[in-house]
Amino acid sequence: MNDAETLSPLLPNETEEAARRLLQKAHERGLMLATAESCTGGMLASLLTDVQGVSHVFDRGFVTYTNEAKNEMLGIPMEVIDTHDAVSREVAVAMAEGALAHSRANIALAVTGFADAGREPGLVHFGCARAGRKTMHREEHFGPGGRGATRIACMTVAVEMMTEML
Repeated sequence: MNDAETLSPLLPNETEEAARRLLQKAHERGLMLATAESCTGGMLASLLTDVQGVSHVFDRGFVTYTNEAKNEMLGIPMEVIDTHDAVSREVAVAMAEGALAHSRANIALAVTGFADAGREPGLVHFGCARAGRKTMHREEHFGPGGRGATRIACMTVAVEMMTEML
C-alpha cells in the first residue's frame, strides 16, 4: 500500500519506503524531525509530511534559498557564508545546527547545492544534526543530470542520513 501521495509519481519506491520507515522509527522513539533546504526548495519537507499516520513527527521545515534567508531564519553568520560559499560543508553543517536550534526537533537535515547550474552542477552538501552528537556531513556529486534528477537524488541521501542519526 502506498501511504505517500504527493511525490509518489516522482520518487523511486525504495526512497518512498525508506521515508516511511524513517518516520515510523522516529514515531516509535518519540523523536521530531526538521529540515533546512536550499536547492531542494521544500521537497524534503513535503516528503516527510506525505506519509499518513506518522507525519506528526515532522516539526518544521526551513526553505532558505537565499543567503539572507540562511542568515535570518537559521542564524548563520553572513561571514560564514561569504568565507565558505553557500554550497559548502561549513554552511550545510551550520544550516542543520541552525534548524535544530530554531525548532523543537531532535534531528535536523540540511541540504544546499547546485541543482542544475553553478560552479559544479549536481554538487550538493548535506548536514544532519542531533543534539548531543557530532553533526554529520556528506558531499555528493550527482553530475549535470538536471534540477529534477538532482532533487530526487537528494531525497534518497537525506532520508539515509536522518535514518543513520536515529
